[in-house]
Formats: sequence, structure tokens, C-alpha cells
Amino acid sequence: MDYQELKTKPKSIAKDYYIYRLLLEGNASNEEISNLYTQVSRLNSNLKNQFSKKIDIDANQTCKPLTANNVLKSSQECLIKLLTPQFVEPLNASVKTALAKKLQKDDNFTASWITALKDKEPFQIMQQKLLAEEFLKIFNQMPAHYKKKLNFPIAKEFLYQMESLPYPYETFVKHIIFNADNFKNPSQSLLYIPKNAKLTHKTLFYLGINALKANNTTLASTLFEKSAKQAYFRSDVDKALFFYYLSSGNKDILKNISDSFDINIYSLYANEMLNTTAKNITFLSSSHKKATHKFDMQDPFEWYFLLNKIQDMSKDEMELLAVGFDAPDTLPIYAFLLAKSANYKHHYFITPYEKYLQDFDTKQKALILAIARQESNFITSAISTSYALGMMQFLPSVASDTAAKQNIKDFDWDDMFEPKTAYSFANTHLNYLNKYLYHPLFVAYAYNGGIGYTKKMLLDGKLFNSGKYEPFLSIELLQGEESREYGKKVLANYVIYMRHLGEKITLKELLETLTKPAQTDKFRQKD
Repeated sequence: MDYQELKTKPKSIAKDYYIYRLLLEGNASNEEISNLYTQVSRLNSNLKNQFSKKIDIDANQTCKPLTANNVLKSSQECLIKLLTPQFVEPLNASVKTALAKKLQKDDNFTASWITALKDKEPFQIMQQKLLAEEFLKIFNQMPAHYKKKLNFPIAKEFLYQMESLPYPYETFVKHIIFNADNFKNPSQSLLYIPKNAKLTHKTLFYLGINALKANNTTLASTLFEKSAKQAYFRSDVDKALFFYYLSSGNKDILKNISDSFDINIYSLYANEMLNTTAKNITFLSSSHKKATHKFDMQDPFEWYFLLNKIQDMSKDEMELLAVGFDAPDTLPIYAFLLAKSANYKHHYFITPYEKYLQDFDTKQKALILAIARQESNFITSAISTSYALGMMQFLPSVASDTAAKQNIKDFDWDDMFEPKTAYSFANTHLNYLNKYLYHPLFVAYAYNGGIGYTKKMLLDGKLFNSGKYEPFLSIELLQGEESREYGKKVLANYVIYMRHLGEKITLKELLETLTKPAQTDKFRQKD
């Protein structure tokens, strides 16, 4: 897409992607590039780097990036705007003193935490002075090695004060719980019932996990129950309720989870435990050979326009629009519109473009479908903010690498918008992952976060071992929220697709396998 065509397109992730391609291919003048810079929807790091190679994108910025050499020469305004604890911590003591003195009058808050950073025990000083806001600001922005300086019990009154800052406090609690081996004293301090009724459901859930790990089931039950009441999304409610069941042993809670309108590993597990089935799952197939709506499934801008069109539609209007997409080629749009019109309280599963899956075995087919549903809802022209492309959301670099493995000549990234290519590339990539990972949950982690991320987690040895409340604790203690939630959703999809494809499979058996390395991955095999 050349500049003349691209400048007419609306601001969108799709436009950003094609701007990125234009910059890479070097087919635009500096003047054109400057114009395109003003038309960007979201300036991610990839796009920013490409613009920086062509034009001076910082030319009109008042504040230049801070360095150790220019920090004392920077204006008060820029220092207040740009200084962070992570930047200040490695500076020498004299520079910290000078910065604190310079900011004392106009920004006493920043001056105070800069002064604290000069001490060997900054967190202890702040706790003694009850500077909760400074404490959370410094702790949450610091690198992991610096955070380890918090190696002492936290006073209850100080915890109550930090609670008044619900979201910074959530970040703080999360880091302590997910890295509990480095924070034994703070973890003990967090065995308490908070006072602030406005704490986030995540904070309450993390505190519940901490209590469960300490085998304080009474406290854990209280915290999980509070988390369930505080949560907004049903998936978060079900998760908290499930851990409420684990900690309390109250099987009546399972009935509530099994009746959930959300489909997740916890509602599916509750269904299995109670020998019931979810009533809000429908497998769709097309009723007509051709859609009545003219729609190019491989054009990202058409998908953008459709999303804008339905933004303010009523339920009835959306259902009526959906009918026009009831055809094999546009089945993903049909399913998407029906789900959205039902406010996602009914779940539509599809197996679109099946002819391209015929050569794969059942497990591979189910895994591809499970991942595609989570990645893109099978929208063939989907583009993420990091420019992952198509149904299977391949990053351009991974797509190019896979094309090379398949000896495809003249490969273009836009080929990822073709269902046949998307499925074929997914099969190649999953074949690689399956050499090392045998469990769909671990494959999902690797598909999202990378095989290196998954290998490191497994070899670390802290998760997915036998023990009380396993593998549920490990599933919720995986570092990296995106991969953690992604894996659970893919696993639920996988079970549903496997059953649809005629396989007798239970989620319970799949979960039990997670603590048996011989059945899950190559990395933990003993010679």
C-alpha cells in the first residue's frame, strides 16, 4: 500500500501496520513520513523505532530524555515530569542530594523519595514515617533486585494506610505474592483481613492465595469470598468462588460456579464434579452458501469499519445484521455478532475453513481451533497492537521464519490473512512446540509467551509440582498475567473442541496430568 492510498485510510491499528510496512520498505519521502506520523493511532515501540530512523520525532518535545549526564541541567518542569525511582536509584549519592535540593521547593514529594533512596534501608525509613504513597511509588517502579531490600515485617497500620491507594497497593501485593520466596517477612505480614472495602478483587484474591499457601484456610476462605463479591467479570467471580471452594471444602459453592454464564476451566470443572453440562454453548454451522453482505474477510479495514458500525447497535439490530453473514466464508463474523448481541452470555463455537484442517489429527485440530478462537475469534484479517496477523496472530518475524521453513517464495505478511496459510503456519509452529511440550496448557503458554518463557518456568521448579491445591495454585501463580489468563482460556476451548470432535476427555484428567512431568514436557525429563 503506497502513501497516496494509505493517507486516505482512517486512523486504526490496521493503518499503523501498513505505515510500519511502508517505513520498512523505504517507499516514502521524509515529508510523507512526517505527515504519516500525525496519523498514527497507537505508537508502539516497533513503529516508533522506524519513525526515529527517518525523522526527528522528538524535535517538538520540550523535555529531552533524561541521562546521568544531563539530569542536573534539566529544568524543574522536566524533572518533575520525567524522574522515576528506577532512573534515580543507580545515580551516585551527590547527584541524588543535588536533585532533592533542586526539587525541595516545587515538588517536596519527589524530593522526599529521592532522599530516601540514598539510605541502605529506604523502605524501612518510609514505613517508620508512614509515607505510604512514596513507599508504593518507589517499590512498584523499582527493578526486582532492588525490591528485595524489603526484607522485614510490615506494620499493620502501614498496611492499612497503603490500602487507601487500591491500585498501587494491588501491584505491591501482587509482586510480594508472586515472589514470596524473596519476601518471607512481608508475606507473613499480608496474612490479615483488609479494612478498605474498595480494594480490588485482584488484591483480595492475591491475599487469599497467600493465606492458602500458608495453610490458613479460614482467612483464605474469607478473602476469596470477598474477592468474588467484588469482581465484575464473571470469569473472575468463578475463579474466586472456586478457590473459596478449595479453601472451605464447601461443595455447595460448586453449584454456583456450574451455573455460570461464562465458560472457563473453573465452570467446566464444576460441571464435571456435579455431572452437569453447560447450557450456553452452541456449535454453529452456516445455513447459506453465500453471505448477503458484501465483505472482504482479508481486508483489515473492512473489519475496522464493521466494528465501528456495530458500536452503538441494539441487540435486535446486531442480530439482524448477523443473519447477512450466515455463510461459510463469513461464519466468524456471524458467530462474533451473535455472541456480542448476547452480551457474551451465550458462547458460539465454530470450526470455519475445515477443509484446511483435514490433514491434521484430532488433537492438533482441536488445539489449532482452541488457539484461533482465543487469538482472534477466527477473524481472518485481525491485527493486534503489536502487528500480530490473521486468525492465528503470527508476528511478522515469526511468519517470515515459518515461510522460510516451508520454502515459500515471495511470501508477503498479508498472506497471513488467508485461512489456508494461517492454519498451515499454525500447524508448523505447533509441531515445533509439541517436540518439547506435550500438554495443551503448556503449549498455550509457549504460543503466547514463547517457548523460552515456558522452559524457564518449568525448569525453575517452583510450579506444577505435586502438592495440596495443585495444579490450581500453580496455574494462578504463573508469572505474566497475559500468558496466565491466555492459557486457561485456550485449555477450556481445547476441552470443548476435543469433545465436539468425538474425543472422550475430561478437564479433571488434563489438570491432574500437569504435576506429572513425564506426561507434560521434555524439559523436565531425567536422563
